[in-house]
Amino acid sequence: MRTLFIGSTVGNSGKTMITIGLAPVLQEHGYKVGFFKPLGKQPTTVGGKVVDADAQFLKEALHLAEPLDQICPVVLNQDLFIRALRGDAGDVRGRIQKAFEAVSAGKDVLLIGGAGTLAGGGFLGVPTLSLIKDFKSPVLLIDPYQNEACIDCVLMAREILGDSLMGVVLNRVPPQAMPEMEQVVVPFLVAKGIEVLGVAPLDRLLDSITVRQLVEVLDGKVICGQESLDEFVERFSVGAMDTDAALGYFQRLPNKAVITGGNRTDIQLAALETSTRCLVLTGDQAPNQIITARAREAGIPIVVVPTDTLATVEKLEKVLGRIRIREAQKVRRAQEFLRDRLNYRRIIQKLDL
Repeated sequence: MRTLFIGSTVGNSGKTMITIGLAPVLQEHGYKVGFFKPLGKQPTTVGGKVVDADAQFLKEALHLAEPLDQICPVVLNQDLFIRALRGDAGDVRGRIQKAFEAVSAGKDVLLIGGAGTLAGGGFLGVPTLSLIKDFKSPVLLIDPYQNEACIDCVLMAREILGDSLMGVVLNRVPPQAMPEMEQVVVPFLVAKGIEVLGVAPLDRLLDSITVRQLVEVLDGKVICGQESLDEFVERFSVGAMDTDAALGYFQRLPNKAVITGGNRTDIQLAALETSTRCLVLTGDQAPNQIITARAREAGIPIVVVPTDTLATVEKLEKVLGRIRIREAQKVRRAQEFLRDRLNYRRIIQKLDL
């Protein structure tokens, strides 16, 4: 049985996406694949039990037979956090080891999901680096690329992990940075002894949010368009310009949500004439009948939120880049997207399967 630890130096790097892409390919090659997450940081309640949301999702997406408390034996919530600081967290390492043995039984490959960053778990007595050693696991590092800070993080990880670092996948690379990535960054890392096992450009759909999720984040009220709440919003635009400028700008932005004041009927009409997924009206001001009728005709939801425009944008900025893959459409997209961007053959070769 081989293990592969999927980690990162920053949170929300795309570890779940890589797991979703890698597991089916390994299965297609005839290997029995399991998934294990020693420490979960996305608590949710299912059937009266606290479980990790990522583990729950992957159990369903990968059709895993093991119970959730084995797939993710330790879930960090406020209660566990306080108990750990008081020295009353119990035998966390023992729980993890017992679950690991159960989940790995009968598997050829066990994918191990890191929680957050390589620095996680220390206050619980189970620092990530010690778990990597316990499981004798090579590490596939997933880091988003924006600038030189990513390169520094990868180099730091190489120093910490040493020969345990199998390689790195650079994720969410902006389109304008792809030539730089291919011509400069990848050769630089290779020269430093770090194998680049994938480069994934920024994908609008995978980083998108549904209108329904947007309503939840903003604590909004849906005025119309309930049938379109599961549409994906890929971009956001603040409607604060004059009407002519707004129309030209909106026409260049497909699949967007337009955020504007409830009194800006001119901006609202301009948005409804273009590829808009929803209208977000700020200041707790409902639209007039003309706007509502036009939105109903176009099948575009109108969401009224209590906050002003600035506060609404700030709320959205906090969740951008943190939207997790959950929907079936995103799962399919992730698997297709990674087919020619992740070096599966080399990963399997390095696992010595």
